[in-house]
Amino acid sequence: SRRQFLRLGWTVGAGLVMPAALSSCDRGGDSEQPLPVETFVEPTTLASVNGELDVTLTLTYFRTMLYDRAVTLRSMNSSIPAPTLHVDVGDRLRIQVINQLPPNPPSGEPAKHLRYPNSTNLHLHGLHVTPGLVSPGVYGDYVMDDPQLGVQPGYTRQHEYRIGLDQPPGAYWYHPHLHGATAIQVGSGMAGALIIKGAIDQVPEIAAAVERVFVFQAPITDATGTLESFTQVVDIPLTEPPFLINGVRRPRLVMRRGEVQNWHFINAAIFNFLNLSLDDHALNVYSLDGNPRGSMLPVGPFPVPTSGNQTGVVLAPGNRASVLVKAGAAGTYFLRTLQFPIGIEEAILSEDILAEVVVVDEARAMALPAGLLPVPASLAAITDEELANAGGLKRYIVMRAVFAAPVADQAASSVVHPGSEVDDWFYQTANTPLANRVFALGAASEQASTAPGLPNEFIPFQSSRALKQTVALGSVEEWTIFNMNNIRHPFHIHINPFQVVKINGQPVEPFWADTIALPPGGSPAEPTSVTFRTRFRDFAGTYVMHCHMLAHEDMGMMQMIEVV
Repeated sequence: SRRQFLRLGWTVGAGLVMPAALSSCDRGGDSEQPLPVETFVEPTTLASVNGELDVTLTLTYFRTMLYDRAVTLRSMNSSIPAPTLHVDVGDRLRIQVINQLPPNPPSGEPAKHLRYPNSTNLHLHGLHVTPGLVSPGVYGDYVMDDPQLGVQPGYTRQHEYRIGLDQPPGAYWYHPHLHGATAIQVGSGMAGALIIKGAIDQVPEIAAAVERVFVFQAPITDATGTLESFTQVVDIPLTEPPFLINGVRRPRLVMRRGEVQNWHFINAAIFNFLNLSLDDHALNVYSLDGNPRGSMLPVGPFPVPTSGNQTGVVLAPGNRASVLVKAGAAGTYFLRTLQFPIGIEEAILSEDILAEVVVVDEARAMALPAGLLPVPASLAAITDEELANAGGLKRYIVMRAVFAAPVADQAASSVVHPGSEVDDWFYQTANTPLANRVFALGAASEQASTAPGLPNEFIPFQSSRALKQTVALGSVEEWTIFNMNNIRHPFHIHINPFQVVKINGQPVEPFWADTIALPPGGSPAEPTSVTFRTRFRDFAGTYVMHCHMLAHEDMGMMQMIEVV
């Protein structure tokens, strides 16, 4: 079928036929040959000076060539991706957003909140900063705009962020977050990397390594090369094109034999996962979602060709990982995303080659770090004792698709409450898999018991009856996020990272993240789950948690958190 072709035929579409030379690794090198030409490009880089970085992001339409065809996309500073920002812990970052997009066009979208594709705002994904106003007219990480408002075309907003000394250093990113317009804008390429420097960067082996930023994006357009409505976004599992790295398809990187490089991976796509592997090389993970680990975790190498069931460095939309790569023997290798099941049968992501890595036979004697790596005090493990002393409160949240009417093949499918504002809840377009459906977060009552009371009513974020979680400032809580769908919904929470302690009720080695994919295979009767602990410290105010498949978030799979 056309849908199967679009999903399975990534490497033969849009003039991207994979040459035979890419089907396997080419071993051997000739030191007398000239160095290969790199096609890997870093985004424009802006770095702080004397503890300050002032940035202007101007939003405009941008005409360029992607996938061998002309496209017109929304952009920040007329580039895809947007500039990479470099700051240190303790710095002050100021960002002015100038919206020069045209007025919002007339829209036929039935849901009102989907009618403002050119209004915007800004989210710094993963940062522990204030979610409210810093001073009159100056915003922190504020995303609670009404869809009709936000930063409208022709308007400007000033942001200011104080990067705390206890902010974990690592790879972060920034992107728009106006409810109803997030997917169309991020899916257009409006996103950039934010790299925060700290103690981990003083480790001698890391400090000596060449640093590279990989912003993985898959900008989506219609046949005319534009993206103008949410209708064009909802079929993402079948139409999202191949990944680009910093706006380039399959760039070439050059390394020296024995050289160590420091790679920051950022999945800035709006639906697809990455399952990263480098032929004949380990990807040594030392940080996840900007949170340094105490030691490196080698992932791979895997045999080539792969068998289709390897787990590499898996990044859901929104996830980041920082890895060290030590070049082996001279030759040509490929950075791949391996086959990966998102959950539903038609969403098995095919293996694809993302970049070419050429190792030349010119020796560099460099080492990987040995022993423990520095971890900030803010990432100290949350013990049972700390949780109990902070009240031991446990909450139960459910991610689930709900329907406007009973669905024949969805046993015990949830139907909205009679009398609810259905027109503003549902994407009501025929002939799509999402017809008469909305994605929602349900929530149970606050409980201190171990038995979850799962909700039986699911209310999307845009409803006037939307639920919210009220949390005490300074509290420490344990949350279990349930998944009642057979798809890996990536759960993301703003402002505070969390420590994962259980998956499907079973203890795991704890790790810190701000985005995690829920296990697939869930149903109303037997949901899958992730359990984490988190500290609500430093900042009162309102912010959100949501699915980072951004079309799901725009359709309502989001809920407010108010810290008081």
